[in-house]
This record gives sequence, C-alpha cells and structure tokens, in this order.
Amino acid sequence: DHVPVHPKRRFEIDLSSKYPGQKVVISTFKEFVKVDFVNASVEAYGNAVGMLGDFKTGKTFGRDGRTVLDDFNEFGNEWQVHPADNMLFHNTEQPQFPKRCVLPEDPQGQRRRRLEETSVSMEAAEKACASLTDELDRKDCVYDIIATQDMDMVGAY
Repeated sequence: DHVPVHPKRRFEIDLSSKYPGQKVVISTFKEFVKVDFVNASVEAYGNAVGMLGDFKTGKTFGRDGRTVLDDFNEFGNEWQVHPADNMLFHNTEQPQFPKRCVLPEDPQGQRRRRLEETSVSMEAAEKACASLTDELDRKDCVYDIIATQDMDMVGAY
C-alpha cells in the first residue's frame, strides 16, 4: 500500500533588519496553515489591526475595522473570502461566498457527545502529542487529532 506523505513546510520571514530577533513563521501541514509571530513586539506590531485582531488589545474586529466581534463563528463568517478579494490559494473549494462556512462542532457540546463514537481516543491523542514540550502546542495537537480523527496531525507540530 502506498501511504501518502504530507510534509510539513515552513517559511520564515526574518524581520531582524528592522526588528532584531523577530520573524513571522508560516507552517503548512496537509490543508492546515499556522502563522507564528516570534518575539513579537509593540514596536513591530503595535499598529496592526485586521483578521488577527488588534495587537495591543487582543480585540477582534470585523472588516470595517471598528465592529468588535467576540463570537468566533461570527468572526469567521465576517472574514470569509469574498469574490473581490485576492486569491490566496491555487484552487477553490466549497463553500464559497455567499454560501456560509461550515462551522466547527461546539467543543463543549456536540463534540463531547460524539467522542464516544470516535475511532481515536483522547488517551491515544495525548500519547501521540506527549513529546511536545510546549504546553499550548500539546493542547492544540490533541485537539487537532480529535477534531480530524487523524493521528498524523501530530506531524503539524
């Protein structure tokens, strides 16, 4: 049997020429994209406001830059790619605007009830992610494995 390989790709944008020790790291694994801001500072990002929120306050805003959105489902729908936006990926998949994004299951509701029906146990996911030294990465890893039911997701970390 041929097992597909999903290499983790990593791209670094070094900002050291202007902001010493700072960089943006973009990682991809399967269909997932992760963006890390390494050693981020107010000097570099203090005026940044957009899809990732306001650097200084942590508030998340709508496209108008003024409306505060605290509900992540509402926030995701607000920032769904529109036809007038530039293409980020080579191909498009459904749903496309004006169809709404598919919402994730409620992590405290439906998902919890369905854990009994899953093929990957919480214990197996925790064991797969146990070697990760960063506590938040470990937590995210477990969540991703359970959400996708894919033990290979540990490779994203």
